[in-house]
Amino acid sequence: MIGGWNRTPEFRGRNRDPRASMSDFRPQESDAEPQPRRAKVRSKTYPVVFRRGMTLTEIMAVIGIIVVLLAILLPGLATVRRTGEQTTSENNLRQLYTYLKSYMTDNREFVPPSSFDYREATYPGTVRTNSPRSSPPNSGPVAGGVFTTGEPQHVGSWADILWTYSDQDAILDVAGPPGIGFTGYNYRYDSPDRWVFDSIPEFKTAFRSTGVNTRAVEGSGATPFGDGTVAAEKGQPGYFAANDWFAVGGSTGAGWISGPQIRFPARAVYLVDSYAGETIAPNENGWGNPGANIDTQVDFRYIGDNALFLTLDGGIKAEPLFDGIQAVEERGYRIRDLDKRVQSTTP
Repeated sequence: MIGGWNRTPEFRGRNRDPRASMSDFRPQESDAEPQPRRAKVRSKTYPVVFRRGMTLTEIMAVIGIIVVLLAILLPGLATVRRTGEQTTSENNLRQLYTYLKSYMTDNREFVPPSSFDYREATYPGTVRTNSPRSSPPNSGPVAGGVFTTGEPQHVGSWADILWTYSDQDAILDVAGPPGIGFTGYNYRYDSPDRWVFDSIPEFKTAFRSTGVNTRAVEGSGATPFGDGTVAAEKGQPGYFAANDWFAVGGSTGAGWISGPQIRFPARAVYLVDSYAGETIAPNENGWGNPGANIDTQVDFRYIGDNALFLTLDGGIKAEPLFDGIQAVEERGYRIRDLDKRVQSTTP
């Protein structure tokens, strides 16, 4: 048997019996079990790859590229940050103008005074309330930076008025000057001063600029409570100073002024960036006079050396560097004689 077929001699050749059945040619069952065919298994071989590390030259090249990219990007990020400071400060001025207009609406259109001092008045009245009663605030217009007990309500600035009027939240846990410490004074009726920012550096308020004071007068205290900021106020949130032409009870102001008395509201300056304090004198002492070697107290704290102006029509504009009051007036602004059609020639 070959290949499972019956191959006996009688079936070979031409003499095989024609009567043989076809079944004789069918495969015969083998005694052994058929073995299944095994598939051929091909072994996979992978080439060995040798990875080399970066050379020192390549590492230095990558570091050089990163340094170049940082040199390009960092000034751009600083520019974006300073632009954001100006934008936020403009928003703060818009908020302050909202308070100002609301105050005028509720007070027969009278403009909030830039500063007031009724201590010497025959009948000073109660211009603002002390907070809390009989507790001295942490800064003031007399030696040592402390008001005399009972008198704080007779001295203040536009910021104190609008801070109180807008019903701002009390500020707690503020450390005052040496010798006063934590007095429990909560600034309920007094706008934040340098002691607030000393104690709470992250404190934010619309009554201050987002940009910082770029310098300090190094005087006895922020105006109108002193003759200029102390050295420690450099780097604190910058002041918005009111044009002290609107002062009440002092020697330089025009007294109580109503909105309709202002001849050109779109040109009348009410607030400006300053490093000296909450008010700025309406003359060369505040705005500068290069001929007399008097520096301006306006602080050009934003990108491009700009300062923000707020006029009485609500306009906000960034102004580039100037060196004196005459340069400001040549740009079309009015700082003094705001109730007159023609401004006097003497600053």
